[in-house]
Amino acid sequence: MVLTATVLPLSLTWVNDARDNRQQVEDRLTVLRHVHELLIDAETGQRGYVITGKDAFLQPYHAALSVLPAEFQTLSQRYVHNSPAERQLVNELLQNAKLRIQGLAKVVEVRQNGGFAAAEAVVTSGQGKHYMDEVRRISAELGTIEARELAERDGELRSKNWVATAFSVVSTLLSLGLLGYLAAMMARTIRRGEQSAAQAHRTSEELEHGMTTLRRRNDEMSILGEMSRLLQTEMTPVEALEVTSLFCSRLLPGTVGTIYLYRNSEDLLELAGTWGSVTAAPAMEPQACWGLRRGQVHRHGGASDLRCTHAAQATPPDSPGHFELCLPLTAYGEVLGLLNVQGGPAAMPMDEAAAMAQTISEQVALTLSNAKLRQVLRDQSIKDPLTGLFNRRYMEETLTRELARAQRNGTSVGIVVADLDHFKKINDTHGHPAGDAVLLAAARHMAQMIRASDVACRYGGEEFVLILPDCTRDAAMLKAQQICDSLRALQISAAGASISVTASFGVSASPSDGDTAALLFQAADHAVYDAKRGGRNRVAAATATPGQFIPH
Repeated sequence: MVLTATVLPLSLTWVNDARDNRQQVEDRLTVLRHVHELLIDAETGQRGYVITGKDAFLQPYHAALSVLPAEFQTLSQRYVHNSPAERQLVNELLQNAKLRIQGLAKVVEVRQNGGFAAAEAVVTSGQGKHYMDEVRRISAELGTIEARELAERDGELRSKNWVATAFSVVSTLLSLGLLGYLAAMMARTIRRGEQSAAQAHRTSEELEHGMTTLRRRNDEMSILGEMSRLLQTEMTPVEALEVTSLFCSRLLPGTVGTIYLYRNSEDLLELAGTWGSVTAAPAMEPQACWGLRRGQVHRHGGASDLRCTHAAQATPPDSPGHFELCLPLTAYGEVLGLLNVQGGPAAMPMDEAAAMAQTISEQVALTLSNAKLRQVLRDQSIKDPLTGLFNRRYMEETLTRELARAQRNGTSVGIVVADLDHFKKINDTHGHPAGDAVLLAAARHMAQMIRASDVACRYGGEEFVLILPDCTRDAAMLKAQQICDSLRALQISAAGASISVTASFGVSASPSDGDTAALLFQAADHAVYDAKRGGRNRVAAATATPGQFIPH
């Protein structure tokens, strides 16, 4: 009994020492993995904020930063009794991790103060990636060391277990009760070891899954950045939607979809782009989409969900794994278009697709808004606000350009200057609103009478200019006479009266009447005065002999 009483405590102490040593290795592995996971969380939150500018993405970033200092201290304490080489690796890991945290904070600050472009420049420098790569390398190296030591501790533990068991068997001869107790202790120790090994395996799988997710997120951010840079170039709304459809096939794998552009004048959505094998109507009404009617993302993932009337009718409402997303493209409260995404069993999950599609739609809507604003500004700079015709500045630029083209091609450019007769009398008799109505009606009439390649401009006041490329003087005279005759028959209703209007026309053509814009316009303008002196309501040709005109 004395031997049994002596062997039992010694065996337990021996085994427990081995188990404690093994637990210390596991504790170091746990802290190491936790530090790595927190760095990944901080990096993911920072990237999300850089791309979207939304503070909600900084939540994991700040959460990780609040915990990391304590974890750094714990990691240092776990290795305080290890070899100098391991302590050196830990110091290097902590140094690179702290540098990476400083880099993340710098990018967040730049994004907050300087916007996406400034933050992107810092990110693309690659310095932060170097620090994170060092953290991964050192973590992997320490993990390998700890895994090897864990295996040694397991072997040591098993060896000591079996030795203790042997002593227990011997001591069984003295006390069956003591043997039973030791056997129970050994079995429990083995179970703990197996549970620890299983937990380590699960942790490894979770870490691998996290790394895979991080790589996918990095790829998505890279593609989004590429799309954003391309959309920032000057392009039309239709071109922007065509570019978007190309990137949707990469950002939303396994899906098909359509992009529509909203036409305010027709209250209609026109098809502007597709990706994947999808059949789509060339146009649709806004009322056909619940997403547009509700002004938010609309999801359809089953027979119980509300379905848009424009939804793919070829797919049954309860088709397994099928989903459809409708995302209005809106900016500053204005509807600009619609993004429709359809996915099947092979596509990414609906929630992930919806999040990615939302990010795409926000970028595209902003691009469409900017393109529309550029078009409005361009129209304001070259168009007359009353008549909608091109203004004097555009006329001068166009005439110079067409003359240069005509000189290269050996052709002629005709120019017609029209001045409304007795326009001041119309203003005095019927009022300025009626005068504006006459100007607008005359401008529209002239624009309808010319070719698509011709350019109609309002030079100023009641004077209009028509630029006729590839047109001889005789052809220009004929066209001016047609406009003159038809304008004479025009009746304009304004201010409660029916107003008739006539105009005097002057015609010139290059190169006979001048080879520069100034000379050509001057010749036609002088011809207008000839027409006025000849009795108005007629067409006069530019000539070296003033007074030549065509009688009406």
